[in-house]
Amino acid sequence: MFTLSLHGEESTQVMLQSGHSYCLIVRSESQRAALLKNLGAQTGAVIVPHNGGLISNLRVWENIILPVQYHDIKLPMDIEESVTKLLDQCGLSDETMVSALMLKLPDQLSLYEKRLVGFTRAMLMGPELIIYDGLNEGLSRKELLMVNKFDPVFRLYYPFRTSVLVSFEEDSDKSDPKQLVINL
Repeated sequence: MFTLSLHGEESTQVMLQSGHSYCLIVRSESQRAALLKNLGAQTGAVIVPHNGGLISNLRVWENIILPVQYHDIKLPMDIEESVTKLLDQCGLSDETMVSALMLKLPDQLSLYEKRLVGFTRAMLMGPELIIYDGLNEGLSRKELLMVNKFDPVFRLYYPFRTSVLVSFEEDSDKSDPKQLVINL
């Protein structure tokens, strides 16, 4: 379980339960920043920033493996296999496209590609809580369909962990009883 508390206000304290997905609707950029700071500081939390959160002078591959190497994370399979499998599950299965993506610098990526790389990197961290910062904002319809695969992939690997989408507008699957919307 994770606790959400903004500015110490009693009315904004919420317990986020394991195994659920949340869509937290914020009203302002300052509220969004406070929320990301609060949730991101909790043990086991990993944020997928709206811009991917990539280091500009490192290629995509280096951006993906840096935190895995830094934190000495042991993966169940080879890191290349893990990345290829994650990208395939997110809809990028063409080997040539994957190879080309891995060689790019962040400023050569589309907004969707930055988020895909950020999500892949976050997944390799084995998050207890994954936080999607404005994941659905600024994308085309086709890209929205692709980005909507991220949470099901997270659920496939970690069905009993927690995911949170922080957004200015609601983006939830009404048919999923484990997906909850909270207006802040």
